[in-house]
Amino acid sequence: MKSIAKTHWVKLFACAVALVSVAACGGGGGGGGGNLFLPVTGGGSGTGTGTEVSGTVARGVLLAGATVNMTCANGATLAGTANALGFYTTGKAAITYPCIGSAKLGNLTYRGILFSGTVANFTPLTDLLVEVTEAAAGVGPTSLSMAELINKVTKDGTFADSLVAAASSYRATVLDVVKALLIADGHTEAESNLFLQAARTLGFDVVSFVLGSDLDKCLENIASVTQNADGSVKASALAAAKAAGDKLPLPVSGPTGATAGTGASGN
Repeated sequence: MKSIAKTHWVKLFACAVALVSVAACGGGGGGGGGNLFLPVTGGGSGTGTGTEVSGTVARGVLLAGATVNMTCANGATLAGTANALGFYTTGKAAITYPCIGSAKLGNLTYRGILFSGTVANFTPLTDLLVEVTEAAAGVGPTSLSMAELINKVTKDGTFADSLVAAASSYRATVLDVVKALLIADGHTEAESNLFLQAARTLGFDVVSFVLGSDLDKCLENIASVTQNADGSVKASALAAAKAAGDKLPLPVSGPTGATAGTGASGN
């Protein structure tokens, strides 16, 4: 991951911090998808029983200090702050899926969505995932805004469950869009597949990651077609994601006033 200076010493420092935090620096397992996984707190708020959500905020650069806020289908809210390794942990809450929100650092914002489990990353790829979801959820060529999407999942349980059921399709759509952008940018199909291999096999939104991991390298390799110089997501990538999302089936909706989604809550 390109921190201000991506050097051997930076990597050694990251591992040292991980060890101090009682985290494994090296082998696979946990949520790291075979890469470095650092289950350290990131400024989460709240205590008690329920689900604690965590993940990585990054773009090929660790976004230390980014604030994460999500709203779940039952109205529960989750909040956390990314630490020096770009890793955040929220407080605990009883939740139902999906949970939708964003991570912000200065003028940079990445959207993200938790369809299941307890890991939600915030990266340019997850921002495109939300773009696809909003497009698929809108009637015709009209996309829902994030506020409209959150409002609908909290009021329509059938709709919320339908989004969760379509999660794999939305993820695959994002990666197909990025692959097409890479090929249009002059990369071969084989090279494009290699760039996206970790995102396809590990899950770009559901596996936390750190400096130098395969998902980190993926974000670096695709940055030319997904990010502007300041890290914001390119309008061309967003437009391609929207166009692809428009072609997906409209999520099923329930009667007006239906209860929130029935996704499992943690204990």
